[in-house]
Amino acid sequence: MEKGDYGYIEKYKKRLLISIIVLGLIIILGVFFSVAVFDTRKNLFILLPILTSLPFAKQLVSYILCANFKPLSKEEYELVNHKISYGGSDDIVYDISLSRYEGILFFPAVIVRNGRIIFLYTDKFKKKYPDMDSIKKEIEKSFANQKKPYVILVTGSVKEFIKKANTLKEPGEEFISRDKKMRNTLFELGV
Repeated sequence: MEKGDYGYIEKYKKRLLISIIVLGLIIILGVFFSVAVFDTRKNLFILLPILTSLPFAKQLVSYILCANFKPLSKEEYELVNHKISYGGSDDIVYDISLSRYEGILFFPAVIVRNGRIIFLYTDKFKKKYPDMDSIKKEIEKSFANQKKPYVILVTGSVKEFIKKANTLKEPGEEFISRDKKMRNTLFELGV
């Protein structure tokens, strides 16, 4: 499963969880084995748990950051795919996150088409992002270095997302390659 496919974030969280469990077991068993066999932690075998602790911490932080990401339900996914006239095309990508210095924003669905990007934001508003305008400004910061900026739209419901998506026209020749580059940029900005 690749970035942009429906279900990517759930698979990513499962991989992280498995990695955390394996690395945690290596740390625990390494320390236990070192103390049980050598009756001290002052030996070379203890290096294995010590060296494993940094990747363990990195995986744990990644899991904590994306643990509350909520993808579209199966019904919502089917609705998006069937109600949007170009559903099933590469223009619609799922489970997109944007990493920023301030934190990570998660979008269950995003459309990149004909010089426009429509983000579906279904999370609750927080102190940092009290409304759609603040989220839109944060997204625009992520794409500030683009030579030809895209029009960014943010929706708060699946129905509104579908309605705005159906207003987008077929991409012209000049946008086909630009849209593909923008999708790749989206994939690079998050987990």
